[in-house]
Amino acid sequence: MSARIVAFLNFKGGVGKTSNVVNLGAALAIEGRGRVLVVDIDPQCNATYWLLRPRDFGGFTNTGRLLSDVQRTTYQIYQDAIDRTDHFPGERAIFKSVPRTDTGIELIPRLDLLPASMDLLETEFGVNEDNVARVRTSLRDALRPLESSYDYILIDCPPNIYHVTQTAVVAAHHILIPYNPDFLSLSGARILCRQLNKMEDAFAPLRPERTGRQVCGFVINRYMMVGNAYSTAIAELSSQIDVLKQHGYVHPGCRVLEPAIRQDIKVAESTSEHCPVLVHAPDSIGSEDYRQLASSFVVHLDSLL
Repeated sequence: MSARIVAFLNFKGGVGKTSNVVNLGAALAIEGRGRVLVVDIDPQCNATYWLLRPRDFGGFTNTGRLLSDVQRTTYQIYQDAIDRTDHFPGERAIFKSVPRTDTGIELIPRLDLLPASMDLLETEFGVNEDNVARVRTSLRDALRPLESSYDYILIDCPPNIYHVTQTAVVAAHHILIPYNPDFLSLSGARILCRQLNKMEDAFAPLRPERTGRQVCGFVINRYMMVGNAYSTAIAELSSQIDVLKQHGYVHPGCRVLEPAIRQDIKVAESTSEHCPVLVHAPDSIGSEDYRQLASSFVVHLDSLL
């Protein structure tokens, strides 16, 4: 077993990156599609907050917490690269079988988490010309020993394309773009794919075993069956993907994954319950959509081989 590493990336905020990573990861694990590791590299720590209860997650910051707690987060991966240290504990940093009940019962035994720390806010300021090369490959190098233990590694990226996000581009086999079906998102998607295309070319020497364009699909979020505005926006995105393929900016197999994830209050509720919607409300439309998306996701990735 060698994991397929997928980065969920968009420089636009509020498009559903974390929701896709947490709930798709849960659906893959629950539906028996494989063992999944969620990797949180966003300083907002939303995936971490979503999957860990407050007693397990105290903020993982240098303020009021032990340094050993910070070392158990993705922040330490980058800090090691910046400082030339070796404090990240590797597999021992992973929270296994998340989430859990207050009494410690495992709710999704095949879903694991490598958490983030709010200290990631400091990482960008620590990158300079002397350490940028080490930083760019740091996530790739940290994940390599873990790949044999998982079928899928899903990376929740910050809403930007700065240094930390660039490490996900270097580490990932594929990139999925979470997308809200509206005009502003369409124009942003064109720009993002062009920028990622430039990054892939620049970083090619750092990822010789990962050939071809990485952007392989779009996941539609917050879909509502009201009028034809949303279906029209998805059709426009599909047309734009064809144009991006013609220019070589995305993978030849890139497409809109189905189904679109419908707007569902149960998904929002599940964040405060610190569990994916498939655990919080298994009969909800959100759970239904993510189960179907998990099937579509597996078939799509297999088609790219």
